[in-house]
Amino acid sequence: RDASSKVNQCKDLILASVVHACQDHSQRVRYYATESLFNVIKVLPALAIEHFFVLFEILRSLWADVDVDVRSGAELFDKKLKEIIIGSINTGQFNADSCIPLFARFVHMKNKPTKRLTLTWLQQFSEKLVGAPLLEFLHLFLYDVFVMVSDPNSQIRQSALQFLNSILPKLLIKNQDFEFAGTYNKVDFDKILQSLVTTLEHPDPFVRKVAMFWVARIVQTHMGDDMVSDPSNSTDVGAMKRSTSKSNLSAAAVSVRNS
Repeated sequence: RDASSKVNQCKDLILASVVHACQDHSQRVRYYATESLFNVIKVLPALAIEHFFVLFEILRSLWADVDVDVRSGAELFDKKLKEIIIGSINTGQFNADSCIPLFARFVHMKNKPTKRLTLTWLQQFSEKLVGAPLLEFLHLFLYDVFVMVSDPNSQIRQSALQFLNSILPKLLIKNQDFEFAGTYNKVDFDKILQSLVTTLEHPDPFVRKVAMFWVARIVQTHMGDDMVSDPSNSTDVGAMKRSTSKSNLSAAAVSVRNS
């Protein structure tokens, strides 16, 4: 008990020392520091919650490290940090509102490793957070995710499509059917549609077609089925077959790409 008490007293100092070592010039030191960082938040998860923003900045650096072993260690650290933060949000110990706008800024950055890392967090938030709090902030970064669909990097393209595939069905749930009405009422469909209209001016035709599919599905769900085009009479959005809210966007996107 005395040992545990002493550890708790100097836990912030321990974390600060490990974080500092993660920026060392030596690749070996950075690797062992990354491993230590994983162990620290595993044993003291409260530190991850309290210092999330500092840890995420370090994670961004480690994720893009020149050393393969360091990047491998960063992936394990990233997985554990996600586990702790998502669990803390779902149990009310941490507020998603404080970090999702930060992700929106990182998605907008040109740094590709940061884009890929942030997309993985958005994907996990979409899949695992109770109440879908991500929807309230979707308009802040939706356009940037659509832009990634045309990125030269295949991992970014696939991650962007995967995220779009996971988040669209959540927008197609009508108010009376939404499990968490409070979250639904915060969804700003006007701003989401504004983002999609802006996306329709993107130079890549595939991005435009997927954006039009989103517009059609949202309008169909929330404004009536009679506003959806007949697939047999359309050469663009109509090529997207009508589907349920659980449809696979990737499959539909491939369908319209081949139209």
